[in-house]
Amino acid sequence: MGLFMHPAILWLAALAPILFYISIRKKGAFIPFPGISLAKSLPRARFLWLSPLLLSLAFVCLVIAGARPRTAEGVQEKKIIGVDVALAIDLSGSMRAEDLKPDRIDAAKAMLKKFINGFNQGRMALVAFAGRSFTQCPLTSDGNILISLLDQLDVGSVQIDGTAIGDAVTNCMNRLKGSSASKVIVLLTDGENNAGSVDPITAARAAAKEGIKIYAIGIGTPGGAPVPAYGPLGQKFYLQDQFGHVLLAKVDMNTLKEMAAITGGQAFQATDNKALEDIYAAISHMKKKELTVEKISGYHELFPYPAGLGLILLLIGGVLFAARRRLS
Repeated sequence: MGLFMHPAILWLAALAPILFYISIRKKGAFIPFPGISLAKSLPRARFLWLSPLLLSLAFVCLVIAGARPRTAEGVQEKKIIGVDVALAIDLSGSMRAEDLKPDRIDAAKAMLKKFINGFNQGRMALVAFAGRSFTQCPLTSDGNILISLLDQLDVGSVQIDGTAIGDAVTNCMNRLKGSSASKVIVLLTDGENNAGSVDPITAARAAAKEGIKIYAIGIGTPGGAPVPAYGPLGQKFYLQDQFGHVLLAKVDMNTLKEMAAITGGQAFQATDNKALEDIYAAISHMKKKELTVEKISGYHELFPYPAGLGLILLLIGGVLFAARRRLS
C-alpha cells in the first residue's frame, strides 16, 4: 500500500520539462542550421543536452522525495461494529470570515479534528469543496492520515470559488457507495449554494434513497460576518458590493435543515462546538452494522531513495555543466 504524505508537492514535477527547455535554448543546445558542420558538432550537441537533462531529472527526484513516499509496514484487517462517515468541508472564500475565532475555516477544521479524534465507530472519508468538489481521502480507519490530509486544506485549495453543496453531497455519496455499514454525511458549510451542477435538495433526496443521513453544520453566527481579503501588498480590506456596502456572508440554514430532514438527519448552526457533541450523540444511537476495516501498523519511509538518486544526478549534472561552461 503506497502513499505520499504531501501529494500536492508532486505538481512541481511538471516544471521539469519547462526548466529543461529553457536551459537548452539559453545555452544554445539547438543546432540552428544543418550542413557539413552537423556531423562535427553532433558529439558536442549531445553533451550540451546531457547536463540539462540530468539536472531536470534530479529536480523530479527531489520533488518526489519532498512528497514523502512511504509504504505501510503492515496492514491488519479486523471486524468492527460501526458506521461509515463522509466528512465534507467548505473551502469557499467566505470561510475567511472572522465571526468564529480565529476564522471560520480554522474553526471548522478544529471541529473536524475533534470529531476525527473522538470517532472510533467505523471509517471516515474526507471531501473538500468550493465551486467544485474533490476527494481528499477515501474511507479509512486511520485518523492520523485523515488529520494530516485535513491540515493540507485551506481556503483557495479549490481553484474555482463558490459553494457547490449539491456536488459535495454527491461526491460523499460516491465515497460511501458499496458500503454495507450505516452511512452518514457530516457537512460543514457557511454559505448559500451558488455553484455546481447538482441542486442541494436533489442531492439530499438521492442520499435518502441510499439510506444516507446528512448532519449539516452551518458555520457562522446568525447575523453573518464580513469577508476579509488582501491586496497585492498584503493590505487587508473587506469585500463590498457595487454600492460600496460591506458584504455579509450568511449561512443558509433553511436549506441545510431541509436537507437534513429529507434524510432523517439533523442540522445545527455552529457558533461553538456544541454541534459536534449533538452529532456524536446522534451517531452513537444509530443502528450499527458489522464492517471490515484495515488498520495500518506503521510506515516505511521511501524518500531517502529518490533523494539519494536526485543528489547523485545533481552532482553529475553539475560536473557536466561546469565542463560545458569551459567548452563554450
